Amino acid sequence: MHLTNLHTHTDYCDGKYSAEEMILAAINLKFQSIGISTHGPTSFVSDWNIQAERVENYIEEIISLKEKYKNIIDVFLGMELDYIPGTGFDEMSRSLIKRLDYYIGSVHYLGYFESGVMWTVDYNLDELTQGIKESFGGNARKAVESYYNVISEMAINYEPPIIGHLDLFKKNNKGNALFDEKEDWYVKAVENCLKVIKNTSCSIEINTGGIARGYTKEQYPSTFILKMIKDMEIPVVINSDAHTADGIDCKFDEMYKLVRELGFESLSYLTKEGWTKQNI
Repeated sequence: MHLTNLHTHTDYCDGKYSAEEMILAAINLKFQSIGISTHGPTSFVSDWNIQAERVENYIEEIISLKEKYKNIIDVFLGMELDYIPGTGFDEMSRSLIKRLDYYIGSVHYLGYFESGVMWTVDYNLDELTQGIKESFGGNARKAVESYYNVISEMAINYEPPIIGHLDLFKKNNKGNALFDEKEDWYVKAVENCLKVIKNTSCSIEINTGGIARGYTKEQYPSTFILKMIKDMEIPVVINSDAHTADGIDCKFDEMYKLVRELGFESLSYLTKEGWTKQNI
């Protein structure tokens, strides 16, 4: 098994450790490769994205670490880039895509408060509820359907190598506070999104980050969605969305077991020569 994790965060954004500390943790776990994927810059103020003035330092450092550890582990230069509704990937993100080994396309931001500030689907329930009220008239179904439509748009327009935490919207939906994943309309919204992704080159990540940080008890995406992904033969990767060194392999053994049980035959991973697959 080629052990890898392409979704890791460092102290360039909201991660807790340096890039080198994350690489050393991966080496200690006998990983064959590791991707560093700091949250990319945004055109507006954010306390969890890398600041624009630090981007060049980030790129230079990862390239240097790639060389330093080249005989021990393959290090890949990546970013998690925010696809913004109504904007897509901004000019800086588009320019960075050309310089990276890979990137993760994610939707965190979904709308604007009446104040003009953007809100995210994954900060907390209060912000999410307020955002739905101000942007969607309090209609949670409309907000969720919009979220999956934005992911579909991103997949069609850019085909990011990895689509991050597909059902992130569920993070603050504990106890079905806003919707029930079993409702027909929700399943249909997910299904429609997957039908779009199926016709692209994207992989969908199985992300254990919500478990690692105590937000969820289940991976992203939910198991019933993984069954749909398997039936549509969409490629998958396993990542932990690690924000700490000890979270690099969070629940990986359980995820390998889960995909086998669901009938997946392979996992995608990145090599120096490009993307390939390994049998499970």
